[in-house]
Amino acid sequence: MTIIQETVMKQEERLFYYQLFCHYYRGDLLQLPPEKWGQVVRILKEYQNTSLIDAVAKSLQVLEEVKENTIQTFEHDYNRLFVGPNKLLASPFESSYRNYEGNVLQQETLNVRNFYHFVGVKVADEGQIPDDHIQFELEFILHLLSDQTIQENRQIYKMFLEKHLMQWVFKHCKKIIENSQNPITHAMAVLLKEFLQLERILMEGGNEDVN
Repeated sequence: MTIIQETVMKQEERLFYYQLFCHYYRGDLLQLPPEKWGQVVRILKEYQNTSLIDAVAKSLQVLEEVKENTIQTFEHDYNRLFVGPNKLLASPFESSYRNYEGNVLQQETLNVRNFYHFVGVKVADEGQIPDDHIQFELEFILHLLSDQTIQENRQIYKMFLEKHLMQWVFKHCKKIIENSQNPITHAMAVLLKEFLQLERILMEGGNEDVN
């Protein structure tokens, strides 16, 4: 059972988590050396919400103790889960989880695109990769949170989480945890799941620190 002892998340912390997962799903961390993983963990441990949950603490320890041999198998597992060429074991596309046949480039994709267009942004090379890839959804949320001068963005951020990311991301994390063969992919799935569970609790309770 997840126990949350502190229900306020600072804006700086929220932005760091979203940035971390954006980089992860963009593939930027595939060749990250062990010492850099250690630096990431040290930053996460500075935030008061981190390590309150056993699963998070264990995942942080895994990342803090990453070895070269773990990094050598990381990319292979990452591709098995998210990239291919074989059937994806944890598809990174929202539509894979939300339509009956589990296909991509469906109505869910267009609904996500409409959110982007409403705010005045679009995916680079739109149409090449479906707009409902988790990388793009995380980047969109990061965009909304990064510009606090537009008050409407806060409402769009909450609406997008409720109508899109929160509707499928926990199934996605479950598939990663079930199918991962590398400690990094497993640990990152746990961190993403627990972070977004906390986001959901904060949204429902209204206990956000946005300063």
